[in-house]
Amino acid sequence: MGLTVKEVADSVGLPSRTIRYYDRIGLVSADERTAAGYRLYSPQEEGKLRFVRRAKALGFSLEDIRGLMEAAERGCCDEVVPEVERLLEKKVEELDTKIAELSAFRERLLGYAAGKGSGCGCRQPGAFCGCLDDVSQTTVTA
Repeated sequence: MGLTVKEVADSVGLPSRTIRYYDRIGLVSADERTAAGYRLYSPQEEGKLRFVRRAKALGFSLEDIRGLMEAAERGCCDEVVPEVERLLEKKVEELDTKIAELSAFRERLLGYAAGKGSGCGCRQPGAFCGCLDDVSQTTVTA
């Protein structure tokens, strides 16, 4: 007999709703159901959920994880390891880009805070505050 959603959730450290979602999108599937309709997961599905949780902790998308799981299900660690390495390299490049963007944004904020803003003229009748008029339209993507 397998584990219920709650039992497998407690075992792998994921919320029950996440396990139900992964089941709905086909990352895992309950091997059977109880008479009351509760999903029951095998030890293999429990292992898949641990794999998914760990891959998510590395920042991999569900699409990336699906590809890794397909290779793992074929028993092809020779495929999984290089793909994990490629995905990790891609993640590091993305982080380096984000760090550079955030550093530049930080410098703009510090410059503005240091008085490089021109002030406004909001004391003019009928004018809305212009204190931020000289702020660049450039934004950082989150």
